Amino acid sequence: MLTNLKLTTLFLSFHFAVAALAGRCKPDPPPFSTFPRRIIYDPPAGKRASYPRHVELKDGTFLVTSSIIGGDFFAGSNSSFPVFESKDGGVHWKWISNITDQVNGWGMSAQPALLELQKPLGGFRAGTILFSGNSWSENGTRIDLYASTDKARTWKFVSHVAEGGRPNTTNGATPVWEPFLLEYKDELIVYYSDQRDPKHGQKLAHQRSKDLRTWGPVVNDVRYDEYLARPGMTVVAKIETINKWILVHELPVGNSSSYGVNYPVYYHIADEPTKFDSAPGIPIVIDGKLAPNASPYVVWSPAGGPNGTIVVSDADRSEIYTNRFGGDPDKWEMHAIEQPAAYSRALHIFRRDPKKLMVLGGATFDEGGPDELSLSVLNLIEVLKTRVHPA
Repeated sequence: MLTNLKLTTLFLSFHFAVAALAGRCKPDPPPFSTFPRRIIYDPPAGKRASYPRHVELKDGTFLVTSSIIGGDFFAGSNSSFPVFESKDGGVHWKWISNITDQVNGWGMSAQPALLELQKPLGGFRAGTILFSGNSWSENGTRIDLYASTDKARTWKFVSHVAEGGRPNTTNGATPVWEPFLLEYKDELIVYYSDQRDPKHGQKLAHQRSKDLRTWGPVVNDVRYDEYLARPGMTVVAKIETINKWILVHELPVGNSSSYGVNYPVYYHIADEPTKFDSAPGIPIVIDGKLAPNASPYVVWSPAGGPNGTIVVSDADRSEIYTNRFGGDPDKWEMHAIEQPAAYSRALHIFRRDPKKLMVLGGATFDEGGPDELSLSVLNLIEVLKTRVHPA
């Protein structure tokens, strides 16, 4: 009898093969080149790939995963994250594993995060791949940590990082959401969105660990005096040229809007990635007219000018937003790219060629957009020439 995991594997293999066959209608781009949107994975009918996340390994291999959504919100213990691998800069992909819930009986539900250890930590060697995701059910939410010591072929549960109430975005509920991983000063930092503080509808916080099994106290990153403010979806990057760190998040405040959007993107710049709580929140505004909206992602490249380039994506537009002046609030620009808008689209700057920008996308938050997990690889210098001025 086929197990649920084997059935999932067969579905993945079949739909991956169909996507690959469809891609043969036109010549493949060369390895490690730039190219417009290509499909990594086309889910079965009724399912959508969402919230993609990735890691570039030290040897140049890329790993990508995402949530697979559709049907029951509480997908049950069979829900998992598929992992895909590319050895040629994102041109070709193959499925290599599923990350499953090994301890809760709730499934791996949403909001994945990936990281490769650059140094030994917690008894794991450099090169170990860490994964965090939100396992949830009607009984609660748990941000869990898993590790792979064989290049993402198999995974082992390591620890519970944080636990909250059932998934519910209503103020007063107590879930935890949206982990993001950072290795810093011989510790792992796990950032997440936290509804457990009765003073805030939601805040951003982090916890740190030196052994990956025991976790320090909850440290605030972003919180606002107004209870209705719900900063969410932490992503962090380092701006090397000014030796600062940037955190981006969305900021819904009840039904209020900013430049016509309800989830405006804000950023904070701090001296250390553990001290964002003392850094002011600054909205991204383009030409004083337009604000990015929802589920932001941020990366930094040394290319583009003396200060390098901060690159931000949002959920509503295919365009990206850049800043070549160390985060100066008056220096944000908008640029056209071909990768379509998607919920929690991800960005990546290639280690060996920081002029190359990878954009990963999936489904939009609401139905009606693409269902596939896909990517584009762009020349950042060329993208910077395509400035768009909002009307």
